[in-house]
Amino acid sequence: MPLAPGALEPVLRLAIVEGIGPARLSTLMARFGSAERVLAAGAEELGAIPGFGPEFVRRLRAAATDEGLQRARAALQVLRKAGAVSITPADAAYPDAFRTLPDPPYLLFAAGNLELLDTPGVGVVGTRSPTDYGLRAATSLSGGLARAGLTIVSGMAKGIDAAAHAAALDAGGTTVGVLGHGIDRVYPPGNAKLFARVRERGLLITELAPGEEPNAGNFPRRNRLIAALSLGVLVVEMGEKSGAQHTVTYALEQGKEVFAVPGPISSTRSTGTNQLLKDGARLVTSVEDILEELRGVGQGFAAAPAAPEPAASPDVPPPPPPDLSPDEAKVYAALTPDPRHVDDLAGESGLAPSNVLASLLGLELRDLAESLPGKQYRRR
Repeated sequence: MPLAPGALEPVLRLAIVEGIGPARLSTLMARFGSAERVLAAGAEELGAIPGFGPEFVRRLRAAATDEGLQRARAALQVLRKAGAVSITPADAAYPDAFRTLPDPPYLLFAAGNLELLDTPGVGVVGTRSPTDYGLRAATSLSGGLARAGLTIVSGMAKGIDAAAHAAALDAGGTTVGVLGHGIDRVYPPGNAKLFARVRERGLLITELAPGEEPNAGNFPRRNRLIAALSLGVLVVEMGEKSGAQHTVTYALEQGKEVFAVPGPISSTRSTGTNQLLKDGARLVTSVEDILEELRGVGQGFAAAPAAPEPAASPDVPPPPPPDLSPDEAKVYAALTPDPRHVDDLAGESGLAPSNVLASLLGLELRDLAESLPGKQYRRR
């Protein structure tokens, strides 16, 4: 069970100390064993900890005063107003995935369905400034993964994050938003409605204390939690320098799969994702690509639904839309109402399999093609 208010007060006194952060809080709890012992420690004992300077020690000592108690009680009121609870490693709700981290968070704040912390999930990350192509890809893939029973895990940022969360909810699935700020904050402000939806039908979670504002230093630590809650991480549009790269790095360190959606070679928003593919990330053009890789890694999610028997249709496809690229037009012409394997499409179109897969993703996003199990596709 989450901490009762009386038990939480001593921990909150420490958690809201300016400059403490999750890492220092964990250091203190590991060294002293309880918040009460930290609050009772003297300046000399606290100052002996590496990296704890005189000013920070002074702030820690102030947490033990009546003023520190009142600040903690005010933070408790903020938590209640946000509909949030606290979680420590002693609680059953604490995610098993966090226990194996090199620096597991000591204190978590969450609002929503705590059961989602132990469901199989896929992290979906990418640029905050996506193209229409990136938004369509994130929406299509996240919705499909959610329908297959996977929880979508992301960081509640604008762009790809927001598209992934919304698509999961729109598909009737579940999603977890890992925050880089306090549970009582909404960032960016334009995502206020999405925050309310995720809180109601999914879960918001953070290791940062109530009142903590978003800042650049918080997001890399947040990203390690996104990776930890995921069986694998899917990257949809990432530039050469992107915060999403932190999530990829953490995923690899944790032994998780990394997936990437290919993008146009002319798009700077796909430079990072295309490089990931060169470096060995799994190329994704359909939900089935991810499900095939993750089966056996986690349980509790379904295979992509088997395709129904196709209705009889003429063998000659209708004229392709005029806005297709030359490669997409060739692949579209090779598609039939009956399932065809990628290799067959490559042979008929004369394109390399990688170009066929990239073209198929574009056709899927236009609802002109449908992916089926076993890397098979058919015309819609």
